[in-house]
Amino acid sequence: MAPGWYAQREQVWKASRSVSEWMVRKLDPQQGDTVLELAAGLADTGLMAARLGGESGHVIVTDLTPEMVAAARRRAEELGGQNAEFRVLDAERMDLATDSVYGVLCRWAYMLMIDPAAAFAETRRVLRPGRRLAFSVWAAR
Repeated sequence: MAPGWYAQREQVWKASRSVSEWMVRKLDPQQGDTVLELAAGLADTGLMAARLGGESGHVIVTDLTPEMVAAARRRAEELGGQNAEFRVLDAERMDLATDSVYGVLCRWAYMLMIDPAAAFAETRRVLRPGRRLAFSVWAAR
C-alpha cells in the first residue's frame, strides 16, 4: 500500500490536513519535546509537530511495515523534515522505554489495529505522566 499512499500524497494531505492541524494543536508540543507518531503513514502529522518542537525537539515516526516507514522518510526529505527518527514499530508491543515520550499522535489507525486496547495500554505506558495523546478515528466515539 505504501506506493499508493506515496503516489497520492498531495491528495491525502489536502483531505487530512485539517484533522492533523487539530491533533497537533491539541497535543501542543513544546520546544524540546519528543513526540511519537503511531501508524504514521507518510508522517505529515508528526512532521508538523516536529516543527513546533524546534531544533531540540524530536519526532519518532513509526509504522508497522518497512515500506510505509520508507515512504514516510521520503516524504520527510521532500518537506525538509528535521529531527525525525523513522522506525518499524508495532503499536501493540512498542520497543520504547516507559515514560519516554512527551506526546503521542495517531491519525486514523487505532480502529484498524488487531487489539486497540493493547495499543492504548502501550501508548499510556510510553507516555510521560500528565502528557497528551491526540488521535482521530473514523468511527463514532
